Amino acid sequence: MADLMAYLKRARGGRVVETGFLDPEEQALLEEKARGEGLKVAFFGGFPLAERRLAVLYPPEVPSVHDPVEVVFLEKEPPDLGEAMGDLEAFGEGYLVAVSAKGRRALEEAGYTLFPPPEGALRATSERVRTLVVPSLRVDTVGAKGFGVSRSYFVQGVRAGKVRLRGKVASPKEEMAPGDTLLAEGLGSLRLLEVLGETRRGNYKIKVKVER
Repeated sequence: MADLMAYLKRARGGRVVETGFLDPEEQALLEEKARGEGLKVAFFGGFPLAERRLAVLYPPEVPSVHDPVEVVFLEKEPPDLGEAMGDLEAFGEGYLVAVSAKGRRALEEAGYTLFPPPEGALRATSERVRTLVVPSLRVDTVGAKGFGVSRSYFVQGVRAGKVRLRGKVASPKEEMAPGDTLLAEGLGSLRLLEVLGETRRGNYKIKVKVER
């Protein structure tokens, strides 16, 4: 969990402050506290359906702030960079990853070659088919990542009986297989099209089709 109060403390007094990448719950909490203190907040994630986003806190007298997030293409899977790295998606024979300036420096220092995203890699929000990297094929993991919501939020819906798999009420720990479709009330449907393989770090590369 990020130290949100430390970011807010730095932003008091008219400073423009950039956070690290935050999970959805942290984004909601930071936005609530920032607005309560009269601060503006803008979120940037690099991808059209980004789950992890960083925030820029700034005073009301500042009209706007720039987007500090960069999406780069890597030929091999990156290490976990913590708050310096946002969402990770498989693309072709490599990976698209959202990074802050700190994340870019960390990758360069680790010997990675950073390329610009290939043409068409950053799809519009209307794009339905996505290639994702997930730690497991469980309903809660695939559903949260595919719909772009937090895992805790999605699990709440599953436990409330609002998510169905193979025509029955799903449980968070059930594993999906190619051809399975999740129907999530209020979010839409997600079909697992294909498991493309495992990454070096033991994650799964999957292709899903999401309809809202």
